[in-house]
Amino acid sequence: MVFGFGILAVIFIFQNMLLEPMYEESKINMIKEVERNVEFGLQTDNFDAFITSMQTQSDTCIAVYQASGSTIAQSQNSSGCVLYSLSDKKISGYINKALESADHSHLAKLDMVPVSLTTGKEGSTFRTMIYTKIVDTAESNAVIMVAASITPLDATISTLSNQLYLIMIFLITAVLALTILLYRKIVNPLIAITTNAKLLDTGVYHPTDRHDTYAEAVELDSTLARAAQNIHKADKAQRDLISNVSHDLRTPLTMISGYGEMMIDLPEEKTDENLQVIVDEAKRLNNLVNDLLDLSRLQENRIELKKEHFEINAFICEQMKKYEVYRVQDGFQFEVHLDDPAEVFADRIRLAQVFNNFVINAINYGGDAKHIIITQQRKEQVIRISIQDFGPGIAEKDIDNIWDRYYKVDQQHVRSSSGSGIGLAICRQLLELHGAEYGVDSRLQQGSTFWFELPIDTHRG
Repeated sequence: MVFGFGILAVIFIFQNMLLEPMYEESKINMIKEVERNVEFGLQTDNFDAFITSMQTQSDTCIAVYQASGSTIAQSQNSSGCVLYSLSDKKISGYINKALESADHSHLAKLDMVPVSLTTGKEGSTFRTMIYTKIVDTAESNAVIMVAASITPLDATISTLSNQLYLIMIFLITAVLALTILLYRKIVNPLIAITTNAKLLDTGVYHPTDRHDTYAEAVELDSTLARAAQNIHKADKAQRDLISNVSHDLRTPLTMISGYGEMMIDLPEEKTDENLQVIVDEAKRLNNLVNDLLDLSRLQENRIELKKEHFEINAFICEQMKKYEVYRVQDGFQFEVHLDDPAEVFADRIRLAQVFNNFVINAINYGGDAKHIIITQQRKEQVIRISIQDFGPGIAEKDIDNIWDRYYKVDQQHVRSSSGSGIGLAICRQLLELHGAEYGVDSRLQQGSTFWFELPIDTHRG
């Protein structure tokens, strides 16, 4: 907008200060051009007709004299030509001034007052320019004089100025109207959004619910409202996590401390069973700390995969050896179904972390059935590994949230027999680092199946 007013200011200055000087300069250039054409046509037959034609085309007055002042040629239509109303003395004066100049030329500007031949009354004053140039010819020097009137531009400038004033008034009115509109449609809503956004870090945001503004402002308002909800949700979940982790840390520490003090006070209680409780709780505590460290590193992208080639069936069999104790001591039944062997390219340690987390989840939440099915299935260029349990299952509304860092299905925190309670968040990020597809299929009272897919290493598998 400022640029537009600047353009108008330049036009205004041009009209009032530069238009008339530029007009006069163009007239001078035109007169000199006519003089050069006449000079080139001096040897033309019927020279009088030539200069008459030039005079008509250029709207000028032309006369050619000898240096002494006598006429060589003049227009055949000389009525109204200012040159033919000049006295011999005036003409001689112009010729002398031209002779005195370095380029033998002279430009005079006159204010002329025409007089009516019938009434004798004077007309309006007008300006005339007379250009005199002395040129050499074969016989003698010739004097070419060209005259042209300068049309007064005052009326034209006044008209253009009035038009410019009207344009400026219109633009100012339009700018004010546009400013008011923008203030109501954009600035006011943005002020309200900014005021509400200052509370965003607290998870509180009150949408303006204004629909009389532009769609972008409405979308920004809705986006901030959703962000506030997510912040509130994440903040609450993080507080829950801290509470749950504190509980899980306190429990093994309490048991380790309690069993240790008991064996100090009662030496006869220093049995292998009690020592095993201390060892198990120390391992649980170590697992929890390691999981928290892994989650922190994953969130900060500080874990790099160390991929290698290995056969997936041998990998599964190796991992399942760890769960023999569950079969012997707790009566768990593990079914393992493996398709043809296949090579994969992955981080063996991190993949084992994911696999074992899925199996531990099935053990912890598989219910009284104690029946778990592990399957390796080849599907074209990928293999799918799935772990199925027959526990209570997961509600459909919770399916999409179980992979969140701080989400738990059961709001009543129960200490699991193994693991940290944040394993699925770690599994999700490790699988995404591998570029693997993953998911869970679950129905209430029928159980859950956690699965992930890896591409087959076709060069080996």
